[in-house]
Amino acid sequence: MDLGVNHIDTAEFYGNGVVNSMINKVLKTNTNIFLASKIGADPNPNGKIPIKLAQRPEDLRKSIENNLRSLGLDAGPSMVSPEGNQVVDIDDQMATMIDFRNEGKIGAIGLSGVTLDVFKRAVPAEIAAVQNVYSLISREFERLLVACSDHKVAWIPFFPFGGNVPGWPKVSEHQEVIKIAQRLSLTPSQVGLSWLLQHAPNIFLIPETANIEHLQENINVSSIVLDDTAIANLNDLAGISN
Repeated sequence: MDLGVNHIDTAEFYGNGVVNSMINKVLKTNTNIFLASKIGADPNPNGKIPIKLAQRPEDLRKSIENNLRSLGLDAGPSMVSPEGNQVVDIDDQMATMIDFRNEGKIGAIGLSGVTLDVFKRAVPAEIAAVQNVYSLISREFERLLVACSDHKVAWIPFFPFGGNVPGWPKVSEHQEVIKIAQRLSLTPSQVGLSWLLQHAPNIFLIPETANIEHLQENINVSSIVLDDTAIANLNDLAGISN
């Protein structure tokens, strides 16, 4: 907050509620915060994967209430794939989310981990944001990003540095990114984040870190403008026509 950040992205299943409890303390003294929290999964601390799906309407309502409680509010990638009774039609989910919005429990509706077809079906519900895995070197959802831009919907890329899973490629390890970073006296991560901000006007960053130095580096990206040569080379890397 002291560095000017007013957009916090969270979820009850982050650290089994620990992250929300930390944010709760900040909310008590800072009111000018845009807070986005995710539902559709619950903590699963003893499982092989630390989250489990909770996609059904009754699960969504419970998750909303849990988030509000842990955040101290009275209003306010996918690691697993739906199967069995967790496969729920998007229309049913949107009806539930619209109810939440009408009740004043949420301010707006966002989507995460969706396809272009699902987004198009959900658009009538007045979607505010879409959060999918996306980075300079992971661009399978480019058409969805364009559709979001056309509908004036915010695009929030998670894993903006590339893979956060063992074996996934990382932006900071790509030789062209390293080369550009050295030429511009930036870190490779700053190059990746700067490219995102210059790539589309509806992109909002949520680069995660537990390191104060990296936090400052990430925030400094807001004042970095990559030159035309860097953008052209990075676009070539990403397969974009100049």
